[in-house]
Amino acid sequence: MKIKLSSKRLNSGRCQVRFQVAEETTGHSWYGYTLVDPKDTLKSVVSRIENTFTHADNTMLGRASIYNLISSNYRKENMMIFRDN
Repeated sequence: MKIKLSSKRLNSGRCQVRFQVAEETTGHSWYGYTLVDPKDTLKSVVSRIENTFTHADNTMLGRASIYNLISSNYRKENMMIFRDN
């Protein structure tokens, strides 16, 4: 699994992190957003994203795009995940 991150600081002081995940075994790719506190380390943010993809049922992410054709997104905690077409 490859993860790319970019972030921007919000007026609230928190950071919005945009991530891209490419699963090498399946060829699927996803992108999403999460909010983090400034005190969170890069390692903890990456770990949270990895846990979402390794412990979540990835077929559920695919089903979300089937049943919700307009937005094709999936929410988990304060994380939004979109299938990259």
